[in-house]
Amino acid sequence: MSRRPTSEAGPVSVVILGADAVLAALPATSVQLAHACQALGYDMAFPATWGDELVAEGCLEYLAAHEPETAILSACPHVIDRLTRAGAELVPHMIVLVAPPVAAARYVRAAYAQRKVHITYVGSCPAANDPSIDARLEPGAFLDALAERGIVLADLPEFFESVLPPDRRRYFSLPGGVPSAEHLAAGDPQRALVELDGEDFLVDLAQRLLTRQHALIDVSLAAGCACAGSPRGARATLVALEPPRARAPILDPSLSVDVARAPAGERIDAGRTDQNQADDPAPPMPNPKRAPRETAAPAVQRAGAPIPRAFAAHRALAKRRERAPIEHAPTTYSTRPRPKPLARPVIPLSTDRPAFVPPPFVPAPPPLPGKLRTDPAGHSPVAPSGC
Repeated sequence: MSRRPTSEAGPVSVVILGADAVLAALPATSVQLAHACQALGYDMAFPATWGDELVAEGCLEYLAAHEPETAILSACPHVIDRLTRAGAELVPHMIVLVAPPVAAARYVRAAYAQRKVHITYVGSCPAANDPSIDARLEPGAFLDALAERGIVLADLPEFFESVLPPDRRRYFSLPGGVPSAEHLAAGDPQRALVELDGEDFLVDLAQRLLTRQHALIDVSLAAGCACAGSPRGARATLVALEPPRARAPILDPSLSVDVARAPAGERIDAGRTDQNQADDPAPPMPNPKRAPRETAAPAVQRAGAPIPRAFAAHRALAKRRERAPIEHAPTTYSTRPRPKPLARPVIPLSTDRPAFVPPPFVPAPPPLPGKLRTDPAGHSPVAPSGC
């Protein structure tokens, strides 16, 4: 994208634009955003969708190799923290991969293997502290830097001139790195793609694990993943802003990129903090005084991996809250005492038919003097008597 001459051994300064940065720059287009990066001094601007493609492809390869019954894509630090906060029971069901910005940075470094490259990520993903990323800017700070230098996004071109821009299309992925339903069904027609959203997504997740649903579950939206398009509705906005889906992979398959999240020895079930203990119930611990035959067993056993009882406790806790009275509800709801109905006199009903009573007789008024009146037959006017 850059027009400035650079030597083959010279450093290259590139920027990776996250999904939340694209949303923060609206109504500016992605092309105008790339021109703004060039005006700031970057040689190239790459989309974070490249990382989505790598994460989705890695997820599909994992599903083909391991064929788990119920799998949870965990490519976001928010997702991993939320699922392991109450313990490590869900780890056997999680597909743990790197976040899309990290995958995109590793791909860029593999593409510029013969040159020094400085990578800046614009976005709020907490995974940007990876060694593959040199610097990070929040979307708000990036827009402030444009304003300080007098760069107006609306005044920048909406197309590229004599430059081949980076391909922003998708083939495997959706925002956040989850594979599309079409590619998921291509590898396993029976596996469904389930997107969980809402505050009670853990209860729904526990139900699907207990029923062994053959699905790939995406909880990134519920966990607040910025790469997936959080808050609600942002994923559909990102898809609408992107070019039509590609018919073939857009990344170079000869570049080897490792999308594994943690090196050997690093645990993702580091334990719970004191702040998290108040939010999620801990898994039930066996009583050492009980006999071995009375020790609680896992809820469901499948291929040596127990279904987490802690998440079954989430569901039981939600049912108890439904049955329990509401303590701090607004007084405008059902907790307000209902007013008693006013006392009304009781009128007994009689089974006897009422007797017929004729209406009272009302005599006709006398005729006024000097007025003509008709005879009883109504043929001709008759003068009143006395005239």
